[in-house]
Amino acid sequence: KTAFLHGNLDDEIYMQLPKGFVRQEEKVCRLTKSPYCLKQAPRQWNHKLTEALLKLKFQQSQHDHSLFINKAEEGIIIVLLYVDDM
Repeated sequence: KTAFLHGNLDDEIYMQLPKGFVRQEEKVCRLTKSPYCLKQAPRQWNHKLTEALLKLKFQQSQHDHSLFINKAEEGIIIVLLYVDDM
């Protein structure tokens, strides 16, 4: 699974059914997960990753929201996110 395909959606989004669905031209489907083609996909991916890191006891920097730090007796883990959305 990837967050781009399985991110939760905050808005109700509908789309036409793909070609090949026989006699379904007048119907649409409501999306429950975020496919990669939506403009909301990167935001949903970021939200899902942030949730996962916070559950793993990382602390999110108040100055740079892409910076996460986890301090433990064994050492420190620093995660800095960068997404090239070109």
